[in-house]
Amino acid sequence: MRDAAALEGPRTGMTAVLLPPTAMSFHVVAGLPIVQRVALCALRGGFDAVIALAPGDGAALRAVLARDPRTARIPVVADTAGAAIVSEHVALIPSDCVVTTGALVRARAAEVNGRPLRFGAGGIVVAPRATLGAPPSDAGLPEGELCLRVTDARAAAAAERALLATLGSPTDGPIARFDRALSTRISRHLVRTPLRPNHITTIGTCIGFAGAWGLAQGSYLSGVLGALLFWFAVIIDGCDGEVARLKFLESRFGYWYDITTDNLVHAAVFAGLGVGLYRADPSQPFLLLGALLVGGLIAATAATLTLLVPDPLADQPAPRSRRGRGRRRLLGGFEALMNRDFAYLLLLLAVVGRLHWFLWGAAVGTYVYAGALVLVHRWRDAD
Repeated sequence: MRDAAALEGPRTGMTAVLLPPTAMSFHVVAGLPIVQRVALCALRGGFDAVIALAPGDGAALRAVLARDPRTARIPVVADTAGAAIVSEHVALIPSDCVVTTGALVRARAAEVNGRPLRFGAGGIVVAPRATLGAPPSDAGLPEGELCLRVTDARAAAAAERALLATLGSPTDGPIARFDRALSTRISRHLVRTPLRPNHITTIGTCIGFAGAWGLAQGSYLSGVLGALLFWFAVIIDGCDGEVARLKFLESRFGYWYDITTDNLVHAAVFAGLGVGLYRADPSQPFLLLGALLVGGLIAATAATLTLLVPDPLADQPAPRSRRGRGRRRLLGGFEALMNRDFAYLLLLLAVVGRLHWFLWGAAVGTYVYAGALVLVHRWRDAD
């Protein structure tokens, strides 16, 4: 799912108004009541203020918003007259609409030009306060953003499926799409539990360590089991981020906890692979290769965290020269190589009894990766 901050446009002096709740506003979609999801999206959408309308005392709405300290401070009023709206423009957002933050960012940043605009099938209406009653014109939403009204349980299920589909990326390759298809099926159940993203990261880490233990035993069956457990840990590794985005629980600590535990699991798996192969055939230098592989992992990780993570390619201006475009393509390839697709190769080689091929190749390849990344990144004149 996209970073809301990256989608934000210029501020327009706009207040987000959550329309009075319906019965479906309190229906849970992907772990959160729809109205709470709308409120959290609105808070991230960059509006000057967010208010919620509820006839009567609004007790049910207040109770839902009070569950999260971020939404607890949203004022709940009976009508817009009691809201004391001072901004020039207003965004009316149905509270029974499954919406993404990017859709609200698009609505907030739109050029209204004195006439109301309606975004998406969910019916977000943006207008100057003076023209709220005028018929709106329809406006589009960016690809991958949602605004879906939920009128019944069937519509809620469809909206949840659509929301899960936004977790992928257009640049995902076939393996990443397959991983995402599996992880989202797990995540749709995990969001209904009290488990937080860091809990899921810890579970995945434990499964990964269990895979490393299996690889270290030295038998064919334990090798297959270890590789299978590591592959499953990779799938679970996708779930922590998905749950975090679906429930608005992203954190800086969670980001670094995920990266750190991933690399600890990799080191354990590679060390376990060397130990297991040595146990199976002590005449080969598998212990040395395992140690070299762990060292290569450290070098490759250090190069990636130092050169790629602080300055993502997506945030860099498009290069003008041929050398610059070549550098960008190569760096994009390095980014792709740092994913965990090698879990499939490890599992395949375990099944065919050729785990030593992986050990030899990776023991050399990690150092080649680190050195080549440093070399390509230093093409400073490639603009």
